[in-house]
Amino acid sequence: MRMTKTLILVVAVLPAPTYAVTDQERSVLQRLNTELEAITKIIGEAQQAANPHDRKLVDYQRLRADLKKISQGIVDAANAVRREPRSLPPVDGDYR
Repeated sequence: MRMTKTLILVVAVLPAPTYAVTDQERSVLQRLNTELEAITKIIGEAQQAANPHDRKLVDYQRLRADLKKISQGIVDAANAVRREPRSLPPVDGDYR
């Protein structure tokens, strides 16, 4: 149950574009990725403890694939190159 809550929290945060703007944010994203690695290990333990004769089985392969995608998104965001602001042409200001 705790793993489900953590996974929901992670998925809820990721749909918005994430760009590592500061070193502090990059550090937090790396820590989040470390937590996902720990969750992946726990998933392996859960899979080994699962009863293959249960009526409802967890699709561990799909769960791992989703976590891998989330993890890759975090890595991409943490390693994103900072973009310099571009200069825009001045606006005319006469709208009559």
